[in-house]
Amino acid sequence: MTAPNDIFQKALALHQRGQAAAAQALYAQVLALEPGHFDSLHLMGLTFIQAGEPARGVELIRRAIALRSGFAEAHYNLGNALLTLGRPGEALESFTTALKLKPDDAQYHLEAGNALKDLKRNGEAVAAYDAAIRLDPTLAEAFNNRGIALKDEGRPDAALASYDAAIRLRPRYAEAHSNRGNVLKELGRHGEALACHDAAIALRPGYAEAHYNRANVLGEMKRHDEALASYDEALRLRPGYAEAEHNKAQLLLGMGRLKEGFARYHWRWKSPAFTGAAPRTGLPAWRGETGGHVLLWGEQGIGDEIFHASMLSLLPHGMSVTVAADARLRGIYERSFPGLRLIASSDLEQALDEGLTAQAAMGDLGAILGVDDTTIAARRMPYLVADDARLALLRRDNPVLLQQPVCGLSWKSANKRFGAEKSLRLIDLAPLLQTEGVTFVNLQYGEVADEIAEVRDALGVRVHEVAGLDVFNDIDGLLALVAGCDGVLTTSNVTAHLAGALARPGVVLVPTGKGCLWYWQGGANNLWYPSLRRVAQQQAGQWQAAIHTAVASVKDIL
Repeated sequence: MTAPNDIFQKALALHQRGQAAAAQALYAQVLALEPGHFDSLHLMGLTFIQAGEPARGVELIRRAIALRSGFAEAHYNLGNALLTLGRPGEALESFTTALKLKPDDAQYHLEAGNALKDLKRNGEAVAAYDAAIRLDPTLAEAFNNRGIALKDEGRPDAALASYDAAIRLRPRYAEAHSNRGNVLKELGRHGEALACHDAAIALRPGYAEAHYNRANVLGEMKRHDEALASYDEALRLRPGYAEAEHNKAQLLLGMGRLKEGFARYHWRWKSPAFTGAAPRTGLPAWRGETGGHVLLWGEQGIGDEIFHASMLSLLPHGMSVTVAADARLRGIYERSFPGLRLIASSDLEQALDEGLTAQAAMGDLGAILGVDDTTIAARRMPYLVADDARLALLRRDNPVLLQQPVCGLSWKSANKRFGAEKSLRLIDLAPLLQTEGVTFVNLQYGEVADEIAEVRDALGVRVHEVAGLDVFNDIDGLLALVAGCDGVLTTSNVTAHLAGALARPGVVLVPTGKGCLWYWQGGANNLWYPSLRRVAQQQAGQWQAAIHTAVASVKDIL
């Protein structure tokens, strides 16, 4: 009978020659004879990882570690398998153990950095990559991944330098070229970004992510047909590529090709970049049938809930519908859509046993109802109704609101991903604030007292804060105040949606590139909010020219 160790040596030789499947069969023979054979457990686990079955690899390597916990490479391989499975926290524990056993291994520091990066602990990830680079200054992958962490940490110049180092070490490093292009896009350097993605594709024509990144740049450059072609190529190379499907949907929507865009918009749920979460209702999806009792639920934040509500008036007449929305919208929706039942999103669980038969996200109404530009142009406008009695009370308690014309101001966004790109300072609106004979009122939520004081001290202009109104929590009151304004100047935030939904005249300042959501794209006249004039930056981060254009438009309104 062949000894287990002899079989193991044959397996090891096959493994080293790249014949993992044959080696795996022999490792299994060893384990049948000697279940506690450490090397066979460890290396058989590695063959499963290499074969794309990391879960089975994890099971075997953990069995090996239980037998011999002091072997650093086993912990390292376990960490890699856990990273592949999308379990970076557990992977980091394994890499940390491996580093305690073998602290001078550059590759171990590199993979620990990868786990930290996946955990969004970017500062610690950079430190781990730096440790890897100190141990091995030729490790191009460490420089590349360090660049990703630096970009996510908001340090674009340092990220570019890290990518440059990676490319110097490995000139044909396609990922580093494309990653460098992503940073340049965010800096508004679109021509350079496009050249980087083209270089990556030239090095590796089948690199789907580079085609996707190229499409994103072309979309921001308004070269829409080329962008669509690049998305299509990315999807040809990687069918089911959720990010490409989602971004293609948004591009089509921004181009006004609503039916095509909405038909793909469901891909957002599979895109890692999308932060929305669907409630677990257990209800079947609503496909547009007119029977039963349908639940529609809001998504993506209060601004998007207001935006999606623009399609509620398009629902078939006589439908039985419950809408779950942000509790701050309850009074507004009850007044504006009297035929619908409204519940707070936080109360959704209690409502599930009340005869509901199907469900859909509000953002999916465009696809379900077959919405196009003609449909939107013909829908009910305004679609929200302000509380006239509340406005009367606000005017009673704040007589300044009777000093027409009244201009409402909002200049910031709290969006976690794009808020900085969509925001400016109140003092930046000085060309408007210095207009004589206009009463300015604050519509901006958040802590803005210091900015209002700065404007008062620097310009001698008062921006009035309305007594008896919490503009963050009291959205119904804010809606009434917007209804009382003769004009509104706002950035892309909740105020913009409220003004548009009320069909109040106003101007919306929108960023270019990152932060310009698809429904603000297009020309000056907005399809979704016809009363609002859209004014966009010409260059990312540069507001001055857009502000002057917006001010002229507001003065025309007033």
